[in-house]
Amino acid sequence: QIYKEQLNTRIVLVAMETWAAEDRIRMGQDSLETLNEFVKYRREGLAEHSDPVHLFAGRTFQSSRSGTAFVGGICSPARAGGVNE
Repeated sequence: QIYKEQLNTRIVLVAMETWAAEDRIRMGQDSLETLNEFVKYRREGLAEHSDPVHLFAGRTFQSSRSGTAFVGGICSPARAGGVNE
């Protein structure tokens, strides 16, 4: 809420995809590798145009970070994504 007001930004969930049967990407223990796989999936696997995407992985990454995103990537079609545990 604080950042939303400071940046005068609103986040709207437009679509949600749930992977119930199997993962659509290879998810390892490294959050950066998982992020790279996820943005590749976004470019090649999503039929519809998407703005920034986010993956809630539902697993623990082997690092001190609980998530990863590309710094300054939010406006880049190739890097507009993030992952969290």
